[in-house]
Amino acid sequence: MNARLPNDPIPTRWYVVKSKPRAEREAAEQLTRQDYRVVLPELIQPRKRWEALFPSYLFVQPADETHSIAPVRSTLGVSQLVRFGTTHATVPDQVVQDALAIARWMSQRDEAVVHGLTAGTPVMMVEGPLKGLQGLVTASAQDRVFVLLEIMGREVTVQAQARVLRTM
Repeated sequence: MNARLPNDPIPTRWYVVKSKPRAEREAAEQLTRQDYRVVLPELIQPRKRWEALFPSYLFVQPADETHSIAPVRSTLGVSQLVRFGTTHATVPDQVVQDALAIARWMSQRDEAVVHGLTAGTPVMMVEGPLKGLQGLVTASAQDRVFVLLEIMGREVTVQAQARVLRTM
């Protein structure tokens, strides 16, 4: 389900729906067929077709004040309406808008850029718990880089993201 808001006037609160595992899109499609407004913030990943920003969760609004939310619970792909005790969980419209903006921003980042780190390149870790350690690249694939480090007198190969390495 595309993470777009309809052009209809938008009420201020959204119900939170938990889908069955890996059934976010199916639940979104079924709820849309029942005339609910549905938002499923999605990430487009370099190595995956898509991924939900909040796995197993989506946001739903009734079409109008007379549209009941009761059928949501028995919709194909839906596990339950999220509740706090007997009260249905709702979020303000701004939270849904922000989630969509974050999903768009994260999808536009290109983590799989060509980084030029080839086998034999000397590098230094510049972030994380191994910051400051120097090593040699042994292999790389997209944003993953394998680095041979010496830790406590032993050679260890670690996997790191290219963004945490600097060539020396």
